[in-house]
Amino acid sequence: MSTPMTFKKVTVNLPTDQVEFLQKIASDEGLSVTDALRRAINTEKFFVQHERAGHKILVEGSGQRIREVVRS
Repeated sequence: MSTPMTFKKVTVNLPTDQVEFLQKIASDEGLSVTDALRRAINTEKFFVQHERAGHKILVEGSGQRIREVVRS
């Protein structure tokens, strides 16, 4: 049996271009802005967890060229 998800309301101040990006993603994907932001946070969580575990994060570009994602 899974634990019910709890929520906490937060207020954030974001640059206009980031808000517009979230709104565009939400619109394109049929999501609420909250869900788009939640997805962005989960993506960051994925990167952080894998980096801390010492994993490499790779992307495959055109022509099957594989590059490592390096974040600063």
